[in-house]
Amino acid sequence: MARVLIVDDDQESRLTLRRLFASMGHGTDEASDGKQAVSKACSFTYELVILDLSLPKLGGIRVLKALKDECPEVAVIVTTGSASVEPAIEAMKVGAYGYVTKPLNVEEVRMVAEQALDRRRLIDQNKHLLGELEERCGLDNLIGASPRAKEAYSVAASVAPTDSAVLILGESGAGKERLARAIHGRSKRAGGPFVKVNCCEASETVLAVELFGQERGVSREAGARQVGHLELAEGGTIFLDEIADVGSRIQSKLLRLLQHRQFGRVGGSEMIRCDARVIASTSRDLAAAVQKREFRGDLCRHLASAAIALPPLRDRAEDIPAFADHFIAKYAAETGKSVTSIAEAAVAQLVAYEWRGNIRELENCIERSVILCDGECVQPAHIVLNGAAPPLTRRKQGQITSLREIERDHIRRVLAHCNWNRSAAASILEIDRKTLRSKIREFGFTPPPGK
Repeated sequence: MARVLIVDDDQESRLTLRRLFASMGHGTDEASDGKQAVSKACSFTYELVILDLSLPKLGGIRVLKALKDECPEVAVIVTTGSASVEPAIEAMKVGAYGYVTKPLNVEEVRMVAEQALDRRRLIDQNKHLLGELEERCGLDNLIGASPRAKEAYSVAASVAPTDSAVLILGESGAGKERLARAIHGRSKRAGGPFVKVNCCEASETVLAVELFGQERGVSREAGARQVGHLELAEGGTIFLDEIADVGSRIQSKLLRLLQHRQFGRVGGSEMIRCDARVIASTSRDLAAAVQKREFRGDLCRHLASAAIALPPLRDRAEDIPAFADHFIAKYAAETGKSVTSIAEAAVAQLVAYEWRGNIRELENCIERSVILCDGECVQPAHIVLNGAAPPLTRRKQGQITSLREIERDHIRRVLAHCNWNRSAAASILEIDRKTLRSKIREFGFTPPPGK
């Protein structure tokens, strides 16, 4: 239940709004003038304020400024009986979430209020989870010691504090959304909403409404104005997943958004200022799509000013043990099981497999292995993928992998994991340092500088 402050000098309007919010399950307070409204806002916490712009004693715009100064997070919807929309536009510039015109349409007020409260809840949820997200998904905690992963995380750390658009490239399941959330968490917008839009799950017409919103009366179904995800992401980040799949009309509108920080709702002529950072991702070859004229080159250039390429999991096999440990801990906690580790032979299976589904596929595999495991250590028999255990012999281009190759890859990975601390590596491998030195010479490993 939300607490709503209704500010209007018209008793009939206050009664209409009070009944509306009561039917929605929300509590209300009322104020008949601006001074009373500011006084109440200083004494109580409100999630939503319905503010008439034509108030006695203290004008609506002055009240709005005072409200935003006192409690900047409160959502404010202004009402106006003016024939001109200029006062409402001025209120939006000051910080109002939206506006409705008088005489009040109850269903329109309901729609805009629900959207405003949804956005407020989204912001509160983001703030509540911010510490946890930073701990679990922050850039400092992203898993990966391989050179290509480190390079991607380094670029992400450099661009995160800026407001630049970011394009994340990588195969499906490579961790693009996780990286986008980490960038958001490191940015100055971390306290704002993170809104994800999957660009490949809807038609161009539906996606345009979801993104940009829609003015009322555009279609038979559009009785009230609909606020889009861009407005919900105000002050935060909007993540456009699989952006290469959007059509030409939306590409044009996204280009305007990136160039001028503004957009228009579907069916409307008014341009709306937008303070949301754009992070996009794609698993497709965007350069090839530009060459085929399937994607605008100017939009691609704007997005790719800060491009980050995430390598597929099969090209960063040395990171697989760390991912496995992470997912074992996660799903052991979720299922309440006592699984704490994974056997070396099981790790060898994971390293040998070619993960076409990348990190997402590995996570699903580990989740199942934790469920199947009846002890503390995941064994090879618990490793099931697509209904069968991953064969140790599967490698790129169908090559057959020998036991020696598996040993070489595993020792190299453990050395990298231990930052070439030979004592630690020998302990994990359960061999002595002399044997490890012999293996290093046998396989021709070269330690990094200083090691």
